[in-house]
Amino acid sequence: MVIRKKLVEEMKMHRKNVVCHSIATKLNLRPVVGIISQRTNRELEIILGYNTTYIAASYVKFLEMAGAQVVPIVSSWNKLQIKRVMKKVNGVLFPGGAAPFNESNYWNAAKIAFEVAKDLNNKGIYYPIFGICLGFEVLHELTAGEKLLTDYNAENYSIPVNFTKTAFHSRLFANMGKKLLKGLQFDNITINMHEQGISPDVYIKNIKISKMFQILSTNFDRNGKEFVSSMEGKKYPFYGTQWHPEKNIFEWTETENINHSPTAIHASQHIANFFVNEARKNNNHFASVSDLQRHLIFHYQIIWSGGLTNFEQIYIFRDESALKRKSVHKRIGL
Repeated sequence: MVIRKKLVEEMKMHRKNVVCHSIATKLNLRPVVGIISQRTNRELEIILGYNTTYIAASYVKFLEMAGAQVVPIVSSWNKLQIKRVMKKVNGVLFPGGAAPFNESNYWNAAKIAFEVAKDLNNKGIYYPIFGICLGFEVLHELTAGEKLLTDYNAENYSIPVNFTKTAFHSRLFANMGKKLLKGLQFDNITINMHEQGISPDVYIKNIKISKMFQILSTNFDRNGKEFVSSMEGKKYPFYGTQWHPEKNIFEWTETENINHSPTAIHASQHIANFFVNEARKNNNHFASVSDLQRHLIFHYQIIWSGGLTNFEQIYIFRDESALKRKSVHKRIGL
């Protein structure tokens, strides 16, 4: 009851701050969140023997920990397939990774998801998106409609964040609590894994970005260059971090400088809980229990990456269109 009361109070705050949405007062207690897959790297393709995309298991666990079920949005699907699933799930996570910009299935799927989410929000259906690392960058470039990235030296770099004044009144951080806010500000909690990012200057020079998002925190890379490290939407319930909150709890490789302290764990849990609570404000649903079960991520194979990616476990998805093309070519002797 306490959690339900708190969420209803958050809904009332959203009505004041997010002008375009009609938030359902009946909470969705069985939220389902979609995660977009991306192409595996060449090393994994050689081992797996076919064209695949993947989702890091840490993102799945991150959402499940907060009480959501997960459905993959396979980036090799066609536009109609992606739209169908988008209108059944209650929010979408754009994960981090190394997919190329503007020329990949990940980018195309994210673009479709972004437009669907905006359209639904404009129609009064509350629909959240959260972008992490690559997903954070993609949200910016989809909004701007142009390339925005700057090179940074912030690979495998755990650092405190520098909150803006806006952060303390933001939806993402306002209810975090003083202890966790202090931890994020003074401890090396946030693990960054990027070589490119968004400069704060973008928010000054690009009116599309400044209208869409507000900066909640920044950081400096190893060379003293400042980058935006967290933001949230002004009009839409869109959020993002350049850092990886899922890694603090669910990634254990010793090649990465990941903070596993209790404060880091609690901060990560806050981010996951926040986003899943946002998804609870959406009442989209699958046509039936069997329809949902057919889409759940449990149907797909999970493997240990063997150190060939920055994620220890990954779910893999065959590119069915590529397999069909390969089968046709084989039949006709190509």
